Amino acid sequence: MNVTRKGFYKAFEDKFRGDREEIKSRLEVYLPFVEALKESVPDVTGLDLGCGRGEWLELLRDSGVVAQGVDLDEDMLAACHECGLHVNKADALSCISDMDDESVTIISAFHVIEHIPFNDLQSLLKESFRVLKPGGLLILETPNSENIVVGTSRFYLDPTHQRPIPAQLLSFISEYLGFQRVKTLYLQEPEFLFEKEQIRLYDVLSGVSPDYAVVAQKDGEEKLLSRMSVLFDREYGFSLEKLSNKYDEYINFQLKQSEARAEKAEEEVSELLISRSWRITAPLRWLQQQLRLLRNYGLKARLKVGGDKISYKCKAVVRKCLDPNDIVRHKIIVVADRLGFYPVLRSIYRRFIKNTSKGVSSGCYGGLLNPNSLEELPPRAKQLYFEFKSSSSQQQESH
Repeated sequence: MNVTRKGFYKAFEDKFRGDREEIKSRLEVYLPFVEALKESVPDVTGLDLGCGRGEWLELLRDSGVVAQGVDLDEDMLAACHECGLHVNKADALSCISDMDDESVTIISAFHVIEHIPFNDLQSLLKESFRVLKPGGLLILETPNSENIVVGTSRFYLDPTHQRPIPAQLLSFISEYLGFQRVKTLYLQEPEFLFEKEQIRLYDVLSGVSPDYAVVAQKDGEEKLLSRMSVLFDREYGFSLEKLSNKYDEYINFQLKQSEARAEKAEEEVSELLISRSWRITAPLRWLQQQLRLLRNYGLKARLKVGGDKISYKCKAVVRKCLDPNDIVRHKIIVVADRLGFYPVLRSIYRRFIKNTSKGVSSGCYGGLLNPNSLEELPPRAKQLYFEFKSSSSQQQESH
């Protein structure tokens, strides 16, 4: 890729940065700073380093600020001349180094500092501090590497970029060189993030403001500084920390809702478990569970003839159902008898005996009950037991 070819960089910006009107709309965020300066400083002037197509120069002109720009790209300068803007072909650092002390009110550089070495960046800020009038502003905009997409991909789309500059570093240099106050503006973030409550992880990774600017003000009259305080106190856009905090707030909100639903469900279950209807229907629920087990094990017994494992399960289930020491089982029989379900219960047990005893060895039913405990069985349970044993003997004789 030949980046020195005539017209390359202008074509590159036209394609990837945005059209003229779009860039102007983005730069309007700085106009309140300009208007505040105009209210206190007579004859506000501006210098735009690396002016490109001149969008910022055009906004300054429309605001009544006399400004000039410098750039090394002739195609960019030609676009500025077409708009009637005052521009010259010059290196940014050389241009500002030749200027007089305290000779300009606003110095700006939009997406320039990521193109120059770090030593040149330090020199640029130092010379800007010298050239600015008291209360004057330095505006430096650059890609925000806190945005994961920008920091890992989009920044390197421009082959003339050197390296990303963290906002903390640029702010520190500005303060170190003597600027009275420094503000970081996070810019060009998706508008929907301000209203959106359901922040996704992807929003955190890609929604951080893709650009940021450091606006540094030189010390000046107290009246001017006080007038502009509201602009320096305002929050702009989304840093990674701010958007991550919003994501954490949404996750915590979701967790609290889930906990509230769980607590409500526990309360409902507790109320149900102590209710009269739950206690009354407990034997019926147990009966349903046992019959389901009997049905399942009966089917398995027919499929797996003589299997020791299945035979053991059949015996265990029936033994548990007829256990004379089990009060709950006794209540099942009593309740079934009172409700008129006893014939149905007996029929189910008969069907179970018939189905599970086919093809199963006589050992399957051995030891169902301890003979010493037969006398302790309720009459109904004893009747079921003998019917079960009789049916088992008939099945064995038939085989």
